[in-house]
Amino acid sequence: MVAGVVWSMSVSPVWADNIRDRQWWISAMNIDKSLLISRGAGVKICLIDSGVDTKHPDLQGVKFAGGKDMTGGGSPDGLQPHKNLVGDHGTGMAVNIAGRGHGPNGSEGMLGAAPDAEIMSISFGSAPPGPDPVTEGIKYCTDSGAKVISLSLSGATNGIDAAISYAQSKDVAIVAATGNEGDQLFGGWTEQFGVLLVGGVDKNLKRDKKSNFGKPNSNSLMGVYSQGVGVCGPFSASSEPRVEIPQAIPGGGYKMSSGTSVATAVVAGVVAAVRSKHPDLDAANVINRVIKTAQKSGSGDVPNADCGWGVVDADAALTADVPKVDSNPLGQMDDKSKNAKRTISGVKSMGVWDPSYQPDAQSPAKPSGPTAISAEPVSGPPVGLIVGVVGACAALAGGAFWGWRRLRR
Repeated sequence: MVAGVVWSMSVSPVWADNIRDRQWWISAMNIDKSLLISRGAGVKICLIDSGVDTKHPDLQGVKFAGGKDMTGGGSPDGLQPHKNLVGDHGTGMAVNIAGRGHGPNGSEGMLGAAPDAEIMSISFGSAPPGPDPVTEGIKYCTDSGAKVISLSLSGATNGIDAAISYAQSKDVAIVAATGNEGDQLFGGWTEQFGVLLVGGVDKNLKRDKKSNFGKPNSNSLMGVYSQGVGVCGPFSASSEPRVEIPQAIPGGGYKMSSGTSVATAVVAGVVAAVRSKHPDLDAANVINRVIKTAQKSGSGDVPNADCGWGVVDADAALTADVPKVDSNPLGQMDDKSKNAKRTISGVKSMGVWDPSYQPDAQSPAKPSGPTAISAEPVSGPPVGLIVGVVGACAALAGGAFWGWRRLRR
């Protein structure tokens, strides 16, 4: 059963001759400059989404290989858009990652930040109870050699901590969306430390009012228990009133939409370009380059609640002089880690969010079973304090829930 599948986007078509001019972020986030330096060649990027129409004009010449459908309803290679959900989403995300445009010298249509990267499409749709397709997709992509995973969706349930931990242990950079409710961050991917969380800005590089935001959550009993926004990518053209941006759809066309899904795919493309340009750097240092070179957005010191370290700057992420780090500044998961005092499991490091955090010296293996990740951000106590409530709710639901919720584009 799919939990709360929510989409809210315009369905009016947009003609191709308007598209490139509406991609304001290509220049504002210096992707036009970065494409002259790195196009993501040699990097496998895993897109876990609804499938991709590879016949779209903006995807001609893009390499797709090694994909898989996780739930049935698509094609075995993960390239057939699902029809039992909103199947155009994955095509849009693929173009944001690796679009090449079309027409004379590729001057029309949409550009991505890593057009020479190889995309592994992991498709999924509605399915009966069973293994979480996002969790299984993360493990599959890791085993298949992906170095970047793009998650334009708001979370997963069964075994997600272990899957994230496994991917991180294999040097995979994971990029995920914050959400589109305009709420303070809680749930989603916030408890999976080390994942680069992406919010969204408008053309003025200000956080869109609908982009979820927040610094690390904490309380007096446990201290920090979830991370904040890392960087922002493009969400809309303007926030009030909202002017949406073009996205590619199956069949060769476009529609207007907005959201942190878009922002996440763009940032994932930038991450792939950095990995290509700097093959000697591990995922921790690639993420460090992306956040440390971001253009500041919002008020106060960084990381701030609006966009963390700021708006992604593709050219600076490739070219700036950024000292190396020994570990992911956003933290790291480890499914065997546990801190009994904070009742937190699966977190090895909180990075700069809380440098004082340490797991117990001798941590028992984390109990097996579903993790509790909110299908959408809500306020309230950390998951460690509501396990009993979650368990009771799960029992009432007959154990049939596996939660993910697509994000509004």
